[in-house]
Amino acid sequence: MLQTDEIVGAWRNSPASAVPPSELVLVTDFDGTLADIVPDPAQTVARPDSLEALSKLVRLLADVIVLSSRTHAQLEQLVPISGVRLIGDSGRAIPRKAHQEALQQFNTDVAVLLRGMPGAWLEVKPASSAIHFRNTNLSGQEMLAFIQPLLDGRRLTADLGRKVIEVHTPNAGKGTALAALLPAEDPSGVVCFGDDENDRSMFEYVSSLEIPHTCVGVSSPEAPPHLFDRCDVVVDGPQEASAFLNEIVEWAAAGSPLD
Repeated sequence: MLQTDEIVGAWRNSPASAVPPSELVLVTDFDGTLADIVPDPAQTVARPDSLEALSKLVRLLADVIVLSSRTHAQLEQLVPISGVRLIGDSGRAIPRKAHQEALQQFNTDVAVLLRGMPGAWLEVKPASSAIHFRNTNLSGQEMLAFIQPLLDGRRLTADLGRKVIEVHTPNAGKGTALAALLPAEDPSGVVCFGDDENDRSMFEYVSSLEIPHTCVGVSSPEAPPHLFDRCDVVVDGPQEASAFLNEIVEWAAAGSPLD
């Protein structure tokens, strides 16, 4: 685990900390980053210290974005902070008709398959579907093999995360969403936080930017291999992620004309 002085040093020595706070955009995942992972996602709550940090950063930074696989409606309940930009379903656009039909048929078929699997359940979202299996004894690879026949011949992609499989159209995810969003914001720097497979494309996109950037990986025993290869800093779980966010608050407050 990082000590407090190590977290301070990691941020103060990062490229993004050289940017004026009012020109910095912060992007963060929710589950596993702002909130601890729990057996029932419906019982998830954000860490109070993380929410407090975001509420302060909204006044200090150019933009604060929560980019999550949760739906927008869920994020409104989980991150009740005015000014935070909430982007649900990993920023995926509603798929075109052919992909919608493929996803709807997959949902119908996999729902039947999951009836015989206690502890697994299907979550249907506007632009994707999620198969949750944390409360089963199956490994991720076993679950992928279980649903693979339903994916064959359909133009859909299945991404294995932390006891969840996200099914969606190809080339759709957080990296694509940020690539469409950030150029219009024209920030001078970007910092992003994430913990799971669906954050990989975000890390890849942000790390490719020519402006100062810092990618913060939030580790766990369930993190996929090489997930944090593009990250500048890796912290241990949501508690250290919160400490890092609060260090950004201290830095931004010190450099802001609002104080």
